[in-house]
Amino acid sequence: MGLFQCKIFSKELYRSVNVNVVIPLPDSNNDFFGADIHYPQPGEKYPVLYLLHGFSADESDWQRFSRVESYAQERNIAIVMPDGYNSFYENSPFGAAYSKYIAEELPAALEAIFPISSKREYRFIAGLSMGGGGAYKLALRYPEKYAAAASLSGGLEVRRSNAPSGAGLRSNQWRQFAYGMEHEYFKPEESDLKMMLQKRLDEGTELPRFYQCCGTEDFTYEQNVSFRDFAHKLGVDLTWEEGPGAHNFDFWDPYIRRILHWLPTDGKLVD
Repeated sequence: MGLFQCKIFSKELYRSVNVNVVIPLPDSNNDFFGADIHYPQPGEKYPVLYLLHGFSADESDWQRFSRVESYAQERNIAIVMPDGYNSFYENSPFGAAYSKYIAEELPAALEAIFPISSKREYRFIAGLSMGGGGAYKLALRYPEKYAAAASLSGGLEVRRSNAPSGAGLRSNQWRQFAYGMEHEYFKPEESDLKMMLQKRLDEGTELPRFYQCCGTEDFTYEQNVSFRDFAHKLGVDLTWEEGPGAHNFDFWDPYIRRILHWLPTDGKLVD
């Protein structure tokens, strides 16, 4: 397994940004257990999952709190983990274009450096909490770029009234950023997930496959069920799973492994 901790300059954000990249590479399992992991040959590339973090987190959370590196090695898939700040992966009217950065600028930069696929059928996006909503939003905003999108306990309806339970700074910060999301700049048909989904279907757009999971004790459970029901009513290809769990990595860790097995890739390098 190769872990690359990168710092690159982003024109869309106009600053240096951090991004972590996991690349499956040969390790001792090849010798001890006959694992079929090899260095890419000319023309071979890895399928790639862009994996987004949640509110108040950064590019390191998935590696610090889950076994996602091991799961990537198991599935022979590259994983890109960018820092999305507390942006909700949106293009802000105040300067930072996180949506364009994640969907356009970052892949162009990394595909020039690493052997990761640029083809839609081998490019996927997923995230937890804020990142789950971001993954769905990017998949609907750029459906030509992703073959599949997955949301783990996604913040799919960002409103001031949906702040996590509890008083004090945490809830106030959530409401502050949610207020920004309710700014008139963010037109509902371009930012509200249900309206975006309906619009894409009305346009006859080829959509990615969707996967959605949530813990039954999670504070986002009701909004996740609401989106699931809305999508199923429209006939969208959306796989739903739920189970006991709250808004934490005790729930997300096993489910990111399930997602990696759900993705439409067979564990082999691609051309």
